[in-house]
Amino acid sequence: MGEPMERRRFLKVLGVTGGGAALLSGCGIGPEPTEKLIPYLIPPEDQVPGTPTYYATTCRECPAGCGLHAKVREGRVVKLEGNPESPINHGRLCPRGQAGLQGLYNPDRVAGPLERTGDGQWKPIAWDDAIGRVAAKVKGARGKGIVFVTGHESGAFGELVDEWMRQVGGRHVIYEPFAFEALREGNRLAFGTSAVPWYDFANARYLVSFGADFLDTWVSPVGYQNGFARAHGFQAGRDASMAKFVFVGPRLSLTGMNADEWIAAAPGTEGLLALAMASVIVRERLAPVPSDAARLASLLSRHAPAQVASAVGIEPSVIARLAREFAASKGGLAVAGGIAAQYPNGAAIVAAANILNYVAGTVGKTVKFGPNDSLGGAGAGSFQQMADLVSDMEAGKVAVLLVHGANPAHSLPGAFSQAIAKVGFKVGFSPYLDETAAAADLILPDLHPLEQWNDARPRAGLFALLQPVMQPVFPDARHTGDVLLRAAGRDQTFQEYLQGRWRELHRRHGGGKSFEQFWSEALQHGGVYGEAPLQPVRLASGVAQLTATPPALAGGPGETVLTVFPSIGLYDGRGANKPWLQELPDPVSKITWHAWVEVHPATAARWGVTNGDFLLLKSPYGAVKAPVWITPGVRPDVLAAATGQGHTAYGRYAKDRSGNAFELLSSAPNGYGGRTFSVAVSVVKTGEHRRLATAEGDPRELGAHNVEVLPLGRARQLKSGERAFEEHEAPAYAERALEDWAAAQHEKASLGNYAGEHPRWGLAIDLATCTGCSACVTACYAENNIATVGEELVVRRRVMSWMRVERYYTGGEHGEPVGAVVTPMLCQQCGNAPCEPVCPVFAAYHTADGLNGQVYNRCVGTRYCSNNCPYKVRYFNWYNFAEQGGEWESWPAPLDMLLNPDVTVREKGVMEKCTFCVQRIRGAQNRARLEDRTVRDGEIVPACAQACPSEAIVFGDLHDRRSRVSELAQDPRGYHVLAGLNTKPAITYLAKVVHDG
Repeated sequence: MGEPMERRRFLKVLGVTGGGAALLSGCGIGPEPTEKLIPYLIPPEDQVPGTPTYYATTCRECPAGCGLHAKVREGRVVKLEGNPESPINHGRLCPRGQAGLQGLYNPDRVAGPLERTGDGQWKPIAWDDAIGRVAAKVKGARGKGIVFVTGHESGAFGELVDEWMRQVGGRHVIYEPFAFEALREGNRLAFGTSAVPWYDFANARYLVSFGADFLDTWVSPVGYQNGFARAHGFQAGRDASMAKFVFVGPRLSLTGMNADEWIAAAPGTEGLLALAMASVIVRERLAPVPSDAARLASLLSRHAPAQVASAVGIEPSVIARLAREFAASKGGLAVAGGIAAQYPNGAAIVAAANILNYVAGTVGKTVKFGPNDSLGGAGAGSFQQMADLVSDMEAGKVAVLLVHGANPAHSLPGAFSQAIAKVGFKVGFSPYLDETAAAADLILPDLHPLEQWNDARPRAGLFALLQPVMQPVFPDARHTGDVLLRAAGRDQTFQEYLQGRWRELHRRHGGGKSFEQFWSEALQHGGVYGEAPLQPVRLASGVAQLTATPPALAGGPGETVLTVFPSIGLYDGRGANKPWLQELPDPVSKITWHAWVEVHPATAARWGVTNGDFLLLKSPYGAVKAPVWITPGVRPDVLAAATGQGHTAYGRYAKDRSGNAFELLSSAPNGYGGRTFSVAVSVVKTGEHRRLATAEGDPRELGAHNVEVLPLGRARQLKSGERAFEEHEAPAYAERALEDWAAAQHEKASLGNYAGEHPRWGLAIDLATCTGCSACVTACYAENNIATVGEELVVRRRVMSWMRVERYYTGGEHGEPVGAVVTPMLCQQCGNAPCEPVCPVFAAYHTADGLNGQVYNRCVGTRYCSNNCPYKVRYFNWYNFAEQGGEWESWPAPLDMLLNPDVTVREKGVMEKCTFCVQRIRGAQNRARLEDRTVRDGEIVPACAQACPSEAIVFGDLHDRRSRVSELAQDPRGYHVLAGLNTKPAITYLAKVVHDG
């Protein structure tokens, strides 16, 4: 970055713009040469200062392939949004997708090619020398073992790697730590195909998830959440049905928290339950049974409810009820995966769920083969391939290893890390110095996906494009595709190679257009979106021999079953170098910046531990120390831990944080070629304790009614104009005083800028569709330049997030079933705001259009406003998070390039809060004024509403009776939080609706 702007330097630069330039030059002030400012008279063709440009591209933070719109200001990306044209995510985006920006500007990126010296240090190397060295090593290793490891690649780059490996006699190994092997094998066992179908959540009328965390990380969480919200949400006036959702699994994940019913089945028994439900449907003829289902007779007869109930841990009558409800819906959807697919019998559990769908007649309706996901098929990779590679490396059969888009040294910390030392020459293409790159001999940093050409095929019929949306942040990084083409002796760029592949696509889908037009339109829209025809499937011949018997997971009497699950933010660890994701409270535990182990209250009482006590977990494969988090959302005989932390490298935000849960797992593949993520562990109390870095308040509402819940039957009965929840803003004795006060306020509201008619901006948040995924939280960080404060300050409760998603547990007492409810909490923009009258310097004030404004340069930091806010949604800058090089610096260069130029970066001593993205409001108002019109309903979309995969947040003018937000504010389910305080909030919450019983 440049030098600090001292007074002398400021005068010199100022002088360049006027006559003072000659004077300062003549005086010879300072040793620096005079700098000249270049006027912006001829700007780039596609950029206007102050006006954003949007480019369509594709997200690569996970294999789902969501469409993106990158917002570019003056040549730098400042915000990522979902592409509304993408059939994958419908314009919505998860926290990991939002945080892709911090991967682009990460301060720990490798700036240029590096080679390891004899003493183990890194030194720069020229690209020509580096590529020549790779080509020579590969040439010399022919016949001795050449392996290229990549992550999931469904497009042209993967094809290029395949071509090059065939050319040099090597092999391409695809490695994803969570590769859905059980899903593919389960489909093959049931239907004879390893394809991963498209699950139509939006049209399902009854959902059963056997461990599939489709709202967390399973297959395509943004698209599936969007469909789930449409099926499971409540809309007055729509048909009376609202899909019921049952979650089966030992741990209450984010997906489980959104279920109407949680069945805490014993680990590995989910398949028994699915087969028992299928048995009831066939025996009682609850649905038209396909003709070939007769071959299932013996299998289903062995899995009647009475025969499996004790193993699952529920009553036979419950199994029968679930089966009847599932069949009666005539639109059931059973999915299996997540934790259920990570047992040794995970493939059998998936096959059992497939059988349930098949006998209920939903295959082809809600389970659609044909538009298959790219995660299916032989090209998706498996853990078996990686295990075979590790064996070959150990045996000295690999002379050259190249790694791109994968970090096996973190997810296979023992086996891979030991074996890689026996490889003669290792090349890492990672843009970051992760664990695998740190073990390499040569690092050739790739461009970030936002800087490069590429494509992806997330689903059959869909072809998504990636394009560079800005110049590389580090100019000496190179696209790995360009490097491979040069190493292979081919005289073309990867962009040309990609266009060559798309010429084949043009011949099939061009529609008579020239290739240039076809290519240009594809870039504009983010790809080519077609539809693949449905493919019928029948039962496989050997399906009757399916064995769903659960394995013996725990060993000795002192051992407990531990399930290891992917973190919703950090996933397999790839998100750990992004501070937005580190500081994002886990949607279930609300813990940030470190790992934890989940323990049931009864188990914690038996062991004598409390929140923050450390346990040492020992498995046959390793040991990890983690603090306890006590939760009713896990079975008493099960522990749970998330992946993502425990890095030994990977930059300042990831390194040396907690333990690595992967260390507890076996490195041997199971029977279906996948990895087993459940293991028996012994538990030892260490005597250590820490305060958890958590954003959780009280885990239960304690009668506050922040989240109102309506049974479905009651919600159906509500008529327009009714109110399900009576709100008394003040006691009767205070009504006269309030009337007099209101009259005085109306009189003052007719003065100055407050005179005339103004909008009143408001939000409606539908808790029937909000899942608590926290996409809104990360979007708010990205849009409003919110500082990440780090683990120490989170422990001290000094987090700066303008939005929080509160989670409260329900039930669990007196035999009631355990569940959870969530609600987003942000500034309510009160009409009668308690924060405003207590500010001694009028920094907190009321705008004419109903916002609780905050004047940053007027604020002196008394914090009276925060003390007086009943919602606790005001946040104080205890430190200068924007100070370059400071102790609490939040945006070290080049991370500061992501700052939104439309939003002030706050300084130490200033109070801040949600503004309803006032910069977007004023921008839309200015455009409307220039076009001589009023602002249209729906024209202004705050960042939280734009990102929300459930479309649960609606913004608009409450004074416009035709606006959608005004209609929702009058919905019979509507209520205001803490309405009895007479704060008159501008946010209306619509009560959560749950199935009766």
